[in-house]
Amino acid sequence: MTKEHETKKEQQDYSEEMTYGRKKACITALLKWLECEFFGVFIFLSLFAMRIVMKGAGDIVFGLLGLLCYAIVLADFGLKEGSKARVKNQLRGDTVGSGFGFLLGFLSVLPALISYGVLILSYKGVIGSAILGVKIANAGLWGLINAFVPTMDIADMNSVLLGVFPAAQLILMLTVVITFGMGLKNEDIKTKIMYKNV
Repeated sequence: MTKEHETKKEQQDYSEEMTYGRKKACITALLKWLECEFFGVFIFLSLFAMRIVMKGAGDIVFGLLGLLCYAIVLADFGLKEGSKARVKNQLRGDTVGSGFGFLLGFLSVLPALISYGVLILSYKGVIGSAILGVKIANAGLWGLINAFVPTMDIADMNSVLLGVFPAAQLILMLTVVITFGMGLKNEDIKTKIMYKNV
């Protein structure tokens, strides 16, 4: 099968919608947080025993694996949405730009950013200790959070977490932005990895 034939096959659009479903994509982006949390709980249950044995190092491994899992889920989402938008642009004359990826990226981390706001309020003493809620709301990043606050008491929190947590969310947001752009431009990830100068 030639590359041209594959491209034509890929660009078929049998849907009734004339334009890219922006509203649906935004809702899906928000719901991706729940999917990430599902995998996060799985990681939590799988690695919690290791965390008990390895202590601080276990938290770091646990946190990085959770972050990687979230990134994979969001990368898949970004690529698929970018590809959908590209098809609508090419075959139906829609005008979805790469900037829409920023909105999807922001929405995909919005629930985590809300929990971050709760964390700040807790740290400033505006509300009581909310560490347990923040950890549960970010189950896949439990290890990352735990590395900076090993107990459920906000008084034990290292303030470095206030910088690390949003940095992790920025990575996840950029994952969606970049992969959405790649899907929109029909860039092949395998080719990018094999031929870095392409």
